[in-house]
Amino acid sequence: MSARCAGRTAAVACLLPFFALAACEGSGSPAVTVADSAGVRVTVSEDVERVFGSLDSIPSLSLGGADATGPTQFFRIQGIHVDSESRIWVADGQSGDLRIFEPDGSYWKTRGGRGEGPGEFMQIRLLGSTPGDSVLVGDGALDRVTVFSPQGEFVRTEPLSSSDRPAPRPFDVFGDGSILGQLPRVLSAASLESGQILTDSVELVRVGLNPPSIQPYGSAHGPLWIWTGRSQVPVPFTVNASFDAIGPEVYLVSGPEFRVQVLEGGELKAVHAVDRAPRPVRDADVESYRTFVEEYVPEQMRADYLAALQHEARPSTLPAYDRVLVSASGNVWAQVYDPEIEAPHDWDVFGPEGRFLGRIHVWTGMYPLSVTEDAIVGVWRDSLGVEHVRSYRFIRS
Repeated sequence: MSARCAGRTAAVACLLPFFALAACEGSGSPAVTVADSAGVRVTVSEDVERVFGSLDSIPSLSLGGADATGPTQFFRIQGIHVDSESRIWVADGQSGDLRIFEPDGSYWKTRGGRGEGPGEFMQIRLLGSTPGDSVLVGDGALDRVTVFSPQGEFVRTEPLSSSDRPAPRPFDVFGDGSILGQLPRVLSAASLESGQILTDSVELVRVGLNPPSIQPYGSAHGPLWIWTGRSQVPVPFTVNASFDAIGPEVYLVSGPEFRVQVLEGGELKAVHAVDRAPRPVRDADVESYRTFVEEYVPEQMRADYLAALQHEARPSTLPAYDRVLVSASGNVWAQVYDPEIEAPHDWDVFGPEGRFLGRIHVWTGMYPLSVTEDAIVGVWRDSLGVEHVRSYRFIRS
C-alpha cells in the first residue's frame, strides 16, 4: 500500500497527480476532490456509472456440495485465508477444523478440531497471517489465539489480554502480528425495561500477544435493539459496522454515508468517499424486510420483529455499506447494503489512495471473504443452503 501524504502542505502536493490521472482516463472517470482537515485526508469521488470489472461466470475453484464428504463437507465456515503459496485455509465452525487445500483444490491437511486442548477450538475463527506467514486462528469461547506455522503445524497458544472487562473477540491480524479485536458489550437483563432502545457500538482494540497488551483503536455506531422484556430484536435497517485490517491500518464502514474510514494507531487518518446521497427507506425495502422476517425468523418472535418496523427509532435512510474488504493490492472493496437478503450485491471499489474505481457485481449466494490480486474467494451457498468454498477470477474493465 502506498504511503499517504500527511499534513496540509503534503495534501496539496498529493492533489495534483490525482487530477492528472483523472484527466487521462477519459470521460468515464470520476472527478476527484482531495482535502486535508486536521491531518485527515478526505478523498471524494464523483458518483458515476463506472464498472471496475466483472467476475468470470465459471469458478476457478469449487470445493464442497451436497454430495461432498470428508474435508470438503463444510458447515458454518468461519474464515478463509489464501497464503503466500496460494494455499487455501478454511475454518469450519461445526467441526472446529482448520482445513488446508493446495492451490488446485486438492486436500493437504487438517489441524485443530473441537476441544479445549492445545491447537483445538470451541469457537474457531480464522484471523489471517503474520509477516512471517504464520497463520493465526482465534477462539472467542476460550479467549485465546493459536499460532500455526506456514506448513500448518501447531506452534503455540496465546491468551487474549483483558482487564476488568470480558476478553475481546478476535477478528483480524495487523501487520506486526498483533490482533484487531472487538470488546463485547454485556448488559444485565434485570437493569432493562421493556421497550427500551439499546444503542450498540463497535469498540475496537489492538491486542498484543507477546508481551500481552490492549489499547483502544476507535469505535463506530452499531445496530439499535429493542428490549421486549424477553429478548432483544433489531431495529430494521440498522446494521453492524464492518472492518478489515491490513498492515497498520483498519478500514471501517458504518452508517448511511458512502464512505470508508481509515484508522491508524486508533486515529482517523483518511476517508474514501463517493459523492452519493444517502438512500431513503422505500416501501419496497419495508416489504423486503417483512418477507425476510416471515421466512427466517421463528414464529414466536415474528410479531416483535414486525412491530419494530413501525418503531420511531427506525431510521429513514438505509445503511450505505455493510461489508468492507481490502485486497492484496490495497484496493478497498465496500459492499453496498441491500435490504433484500437474497439479492445479488454490488461492491464499490476504491484505489489505495482513495479514488473510486467503479463497481463490481457479485451474484446471489456468494459471500466473499478474501480478495487476491485477481480473484475473490469466499463461501457460495447453493439453492439448498449447502456451503461451498469458491474462487472467481475477475477481469478489469
